[in-house]
Amino acid sequence: VHAVNRLVMNTVWSQRSNFIEIPTDCPQRDERLGWTGDAQVFAGTACWLADCERFLAKFLRDVRHDQRPNGAVPHFSPDPTRLHPIDNRGDWAGSTGWGDAIVIIPWQLYLHYGDKGVLAEFFPAMLKWLNYLWAISDGPVIRPDSRWGGHGFTFGDWLQPVGDNRKPRPTIGDDCAATLYHFISTDLAARIAGLIGEDAQAAALRKRADAIRAAFAHEFFAPSGRIAHNDQTSWSLAFLYGLVPEEYYEAGKGYFRRVVEEADGLIGTGFIGTPALLPALTMHGMADLAEKIFLNRKVPGWLYQVDRGATSIWERWDALAPDGTIYDPDMNSYNHYAYGAVCQWLFEGVAGVAPVAERPGFDEIALDPLILPALSPVAAWHECRHGRIEAGWVLAGDTVTYRVMLPAGTTGRLTAEPVRRDVTLDGKPVSVPAAGLTLPAGSHEITFRV
Repeated sequence: VHAVNRLVMNTVWSQRSNFIEIPTDCPQRDERLGWTGDAQVFAGTACWLADCERFLAKFLRDVRHDQRPNGAVPHFSPDPTRLHPIDNRGDWAGSTGWGDAIVIIPWQLYLHYGDKGVLAEFFPAMLKWLNYLWAISDGPVIRPDSRWGGHGFTFGDWLQPVGDNRKPRPTIGDDCAATLYHFISTDLAARIAGLIGEDAQAAALRKRADAIRAAFAHEFFAPSGRIAHNDQTSWSLAFLYGLVPEEYYEAGKGYFRRVVEEADGLIGTGFIGTPALLPALTMHGMADLAEKIFLNRKVPGWLYQVDRGATSIWERWDALAPDGTIYDPDMNSYNHYAYGAVCQWLFEGVAGVAPVAERPGFDEIALDPLILPALSPVAAWHECRHGRIEAGWVLAGDTVTYRVMLPAGTTGRLTAEPVRRDVTLDGKPVSVPAAGLTLPAGSHEITFRV
């Protein structure tokens, strides 16, 4: 429990020391830039740990100002390379995963604070970005490597660990990573268009997302159901965002489980894959693996950093080796918040408290605690716009006691979960319908057997 609490506080301290005027990647290196990729993977966690509504909206306006005429979104903003280009380095804009900040950060702000205005304000910039991606790929599959007739550039799954250098684990290809994010942002923008009344754009973007989905399946899935690079990031993002074809679902789960088991609890993901890894595993019935990965004390692992005395989040999993060796000081940081994005999973997954897109800003709260025995007891709180939300559970034998406090102006919805048996709400037996059980504001105690 102490190590997990320390990890959360390390994330808080990395956020506090980097969220000054803009979300910098690190406060100590000579760049100190507002990297868009770091910000987009962390935005959801940032809103859990602080009131980030005005801060991130201001950053998005900087990003929009730096967006190129062709729609490319900068790697960082404010972007000094516009006035001071770097010789032989090209334009510092246009990477998937980074440019997608213009779509994903507004969505997180909408979920947490409930204001459609942020979606409407940045929707034109979203469209410019998505049209840029479609143009450079001449269609749904993005091929960033010019050696293979591609266009553009992507950081891919930045800083993905490869394991034992004698037999490195497979890593995601740039084309797969870029196409995954091409779908994620297009699919999300279609949803956003519908919310703000842009019905024609919603239909066009939905058609485009469907084309990317079909092309992704054709390009990256074998008839056996195995994804091209068979790595943790590919499986995590494909499962989390519904890109595994139905006919490959069961086979895909088998491959995903095997890939994680073969790594023996070691993380195999970089900046874009890590926030998706544990949610994807728990969503698809592999909570045992999520628990093992999260509690791993070896490198690469979150708690390894804590055991080494970290007081903030590191940029690299191996920033400090087990023998005390320091990674190349010129490209090493001990204060980078990106990998702290796991805290979103702790709040939304383990504590089981999440905003609901249909009633954002915590007007409705999804209650769905993930019972990981090694983490009992769990307690969490969050100050939303309505007031303080509290949630926590304890496991005794096979019985879970889950206590929640919902502030006035909110309702809770306990999701239907087949592993929960003999459910009681405030001492009375209840059945949970498929649509979930509605709880009014106030304090509640729910018990169930697992």
